[in-house]
Amino acid sequence: MVRKGDTFQLHNASIDSHLHIIISDPSLNTDRIVTVNFTSWREDKDQSCIVESNEHPFITHRSCIDYRREQLISLSDYERVMESGNLISHDPVSEVLLKRILAGAEISPHIPLGNRQILIDQGLICID
Repeated sequence: MVRKGDTFQLHNASIDSHLHIIISDPSLNTDRIVTVNFTSWREDKDQSCIVESNEHPFITHRSCIDYRREQLISLSDYERVMESGNLISHDPVSEVLLKRILAGAEISPHIPLGNRQILIDQGLICID
């Protein structure tokens, strides 16, 4: 069963070595699951959610969430690619970190509007 907070990585790291996080609730919308990824921190990147190395086993240095590269996947595509062996499942993020990632999604100027709307519709973020 796929849940919000689950993480995965492409098997072929030469295509994309980032760890992706599911931040929407797949049980509420199986056709449009919102994912973001960790990326190495730099001052010129989105500072909406900074993650330190001790906050997830995969993270070995200061990182941040890349909301600009936020993607939508369907549950059926995710399961198909996972079953084919082209995705590697990793430890889920903690509830505390997931809440911080969602809080960052509320304030990030880079999150695509359609993806932000999915999170709003699911009650995961709110925009004042």
